[in-house]
Amino acid sequence: MKQKSGVLFWIFFTLLVLINLTPYLWTMLTSFKSQNEIFALSIVPKQLIIDNYVQVIFESGFLSNIWNSFMVSGITSLVCLIIGVPAAYSFARLHFRFKNPLFMLVLFITIFPGIFIISPLFDFLRSIGAIDTYFALILPYVAYFTPLVVWILTGFFKTIHPSIEEVAIMDGCGVFKMIMRIFLPLSVPSILTVGIIAFTLAWNEFLFALIFTSSESARTVPVAISRFQGVHSLDWGQMTAAAVTATIPIVLISVFLQRYIISGLTAGAVKE
Repeated sequence: MKQKSGVLFWIFFTLLVLINLTPYLWTMLTSFKSQNEIFALSIVPKQLIIDNYVQVIFESGFLSNIWNSFMVSGITSLVCLIIGVPAAYSFARLHFRFKNPLFMLVLFITIFPGIFIISPLFDFLRSIGAIDTYFALILPYVAYFTPLVVWILTGFFKTIHPSIEEVAIMDGCGVFKMIMRIFLPLSVPSILTVGIIAFTLAWNEFLFALIFTSSESARTVPVAISRFQGVHSLDWGQMTAAAVTATIPIVLISVFLQRYIISGLTAGAVKE
C-alpha cells in the first residue's frame, strides 16, 4: 500500500513539475529560433541561433531596462523592509488600542486593486514632477508592497518565542540592543525571504511601470518586453529572448539565497 502511494506521489509530482516548467522551456526554445521557424510550429529548433539574444542585449538597449528594474526593485524592497520590520515587530509583540483593526487594514491594502487609484496617483506624481523617474515607481510600490511585508513578517515574528527576549532583558540587555543583537539575527531568513518577495513583485509589476514611465531612462523590464513588436506582428524571437534574459537575475538570486529562503518559508512550521 505504501509503495503504491509512493508511486502515485511521484507521478503527481512529476506532472506538476512538467506543467510548471513547460511554459519556460517553450520560451527558451523559442528564443533560439528564427521567425520563420517559430511560425512553422516546430517544437525543437533545427539550429540554435543567438541572433535574438545579440539584438536584445547589444542593440535594443535592454540592459538599461534591466538596470532600471534593479534600481527600482532593490530600493523598493529595502524601503519596504525598513518600514515593515518595525511595524511587524509592533504587531507581533506590542499590545495597543485598535491593533486588530489596523492589522486587518494592512491585509486589506494588500488585496486592493491598484487600477482603482491609478488616475489620481498619476495626477499626484505629475504635480510633483516625478513622472518618468524611478520615484514614480518606487513610491507606489512601497505603498503597495509594505503592507504585504508587514503581514507576512508578523506571522514569522510570532513564531519566535518571547522567552528569548525576556531572558535577554533580564540579563541587562536593553530593548533596542536586544532587538538588534538577538531578535533580528534570528529573523534574518524570514526578512530575506520577504525582501526577495518584494523585489520580485516590483520586478514583475507592469501596470504602474507602463503608465508612469515613457522613456528608456526609467522604463523597466516588463514594459520593455512588451515593446518588442513590429508594425503588423510581434517579434516572438526577441520577445522570448528578452523574457529569458529578464528571468536570469531572479533565478540567480533565488539560487544563491536558497538556504535562507527555505528556512524562512518553513519558519513556524513546527511549534513547541
